[in-house]
Amino acid sequence: MSALAARTDATRFRPIKIATIDVENFPDEIEGGPDYSALWALVREQDRPRGMIRIPFQDGSVSRGQLAVAIAALPAPPRTPAVPCPQAQALPRISVVVPSLLEREEGLHACLKSLAGLDYPDYELILVDNRPAGASPVDLPGVRVVRETRPGISAARNRGLETATGEIIAFTDDDVEVDPGWLRAIATRFLAHPEEACVTGLTLPSELETPAQLTLEEYYGGFGLRAFEAVSHRMRAPRGSSLLASTTVDAIDDDGRVLRSFSLYAAGSFGAGANMAYRAGALRELGGFDRALGAGTETHGGEDLAMFARLAWRGYAVAFEPASIVHHTHRREEASLERQIKGYGVGYSALLTALVVEDPRHLWRMAAMARRALRIMSADYRDKLVVDRQPNPRTRELARMELRGMAAGPLAYLRSRLRRAR
Repeated sequence: MSALAARTDATRFRPIKIATIDVENFPDEIEGGPDYSALWALVREQDRPRGMIRIPFQDGSVSRGQLAVAIAALPAPPRTPAVPCPQAQALPRISVVVPSLLEREEGLHACLKSLAGLDYPDYELILVDNRPAGASPVDLPGVRVVRETRPGISAARNRGLETATGEIIAFTDDDVEVDPGWLRAIATRFLAHPEEACVTGLTLPSELETPAQLTLEEYYGGFGLRAFEAVSHRMRAPRGSSLLASTTVDAIDDDGRVLRSFSLYAAGSFGAGANMAYRAGALRELGGFDRALGAGTETHGGEDLAMFARLAWRGYAVAFEPASIVHHTHRREEASLERQIKGYGVGYSALLTALVVEDPRHLWRMAAMARRALRIMSADYRDKLVVDRQPNPRTRELARMELRGMAAGPLAYLRSRLRRAR
């Protein structure tokens, strides 16, 4: 049984060590000590991810030989076209926007420290203080702090968009630490692909120290899109096509090959909001994020996925660049995980409702693919609801929570929309 397939009940749980291994700087060994059960590492070569390896610790460490064997078993590095490294003067100015309620002081400090260490010549940091009116002001060195008292992450992101001076607007969260090359990977992708309006990236856990954190990884198979080849997501039949046209989105590599296809309405297939960047003009053209969606509203989420879908619907390309890496701190407590899973369910059906409210043509497209979507979802949740098919006994319980959330999403969106229209 793999390390990530181990049961996560508290009596048996042992944490998993997270690491990044650069092939050019190969370690002699990685220590795990007596506490960690296994190593889970991202392998990079020439700053590009190759894949993940999982190795159980033996006598508290993983040797150089074990690492070499595991890395050799990875698929060959994805072929990428030779893209000249842009000169500093050619790189666009980027505004990094971080919404925050300033509740997690330690996590926010780690986030800002990682952002201050970015390897990028021209960027600004904007922290959007999303606490209610009357909160005492904060002053953070090297960070522009702006206030947005309207609740919700979408309102906060839109406030950051209003004040940003960059040609590119990159968003992350206050429970994330970014890789030093995060912005350079984003900018290089935008420069090489002027047709793309958005770039998402690889979101990995920063730690797997508690059962709840491991459960999230097991339940979703990763936070956001977990792939290692750069692609451009393009919808085959954007708006303006037949009402019953396909909603298929193709993930196309730089050689023009279709690596995978999915429905426009498939959650998480474009990426995640903790690691996304936009051309400022395209984002402003769409009016920013839907303020009725997202954390801090009745819908709990969905604003990032709705934005990806809105862009693709209008014919924009949405890229995934795995060299753009951030590390997310998953919820450590079981109660927080349960709220998160239910919230994802609410957010998913809420974002579908939001798309239909914005453009009723979505309803026809959804109806055309409803039978196939129900078949896929039924198979997925049938597996999750059968206990003996899952390594984690909590999967069934969490699936029920997520489904209850989905049932509540449409009404939650309408309530949230009415509240924000006042």
